[in-house]
Amino acid sequence: MKNSRLANSPELGFSGDTETVETSYMRVTKQLRAAIIAGELPQDSRLPMAALAEQYGVSVQPVREALQQLEGEGLVRIVPNQGARVSAIDRNRLIYAHEIGQALEGFLAAQFAEEASLSAIRTLESIQVDHDRAANERDWQAMDDANTRFHNLINSYGGNIEAAQLLRRYYWLSLGLMNQSGRGADFAERVTAEHHMMIDAFHKRDAATARRVAEQHVKATLHDVLSAFEKLQKERQRK
Repeated sequence: MKNSRLANSPELGFSGDTETVETSYMRVTKQLRAAIIAGELPQDSRLPMAALAEQYGVSVQPVREALQQLEGEGLVRIVPNQGARVSAIDRNRLIYAHEIGQALEGFLAAQFAEEASLSAIRTLESIQVDHDRAANERDWQAMDDANTRFHNLINSYGGNIEAAQLLRRYYWLSLGLMNQSGRGADFAERVTAEHHMMIDAFHKRDAATARRVAEQHVKATLHDVLSAFEKLQKERQRK
């Protein structure tokens, strides 16, 4: 059986009415990520753990874990004996990240077309039903959740943990920018159509088409991400 343990990674989770260390870390990660991408925490600004713990109402441990997560996403750099600082985000970095994403997603989609079980493809179709519904309703949060599950299943199916982690890094950066500044008019329709083309290629075991569509999927996303980035830059300049 293929290793699909990375396919489900919920952003938030609760145990009764008590927020656990794990969910505290997820909440802090989400809020810090949004603040960095929005420019509320400028490039190279310090991120002192004690102050952040007080700000978010948590202990130091979930803050430390959140900073480590964001370092893995490239949003934070941790310097020994100096602490954490906000990393720079510029146009070139976004382009480079998506070039890597394009190559990896193409490779993993082709692999999925060749190796995925019928059950895995049907699971993907079930996820896409949720994605289609959310896209029709312009429910971006639900659409993002379904999109994450869709790509996590494909990218983690063969057990290539390194590739899945690299893709998650560029994914969060892309998603964060689009959540901050909005999406293009045809975003939902384009993403939905490309997902269905991938599913069709998977059923046909057409690795070449799966690779081509996945690569185009990332390339088109880069256009949306760069538009979002430029919009945010203009908004910051007006402030």
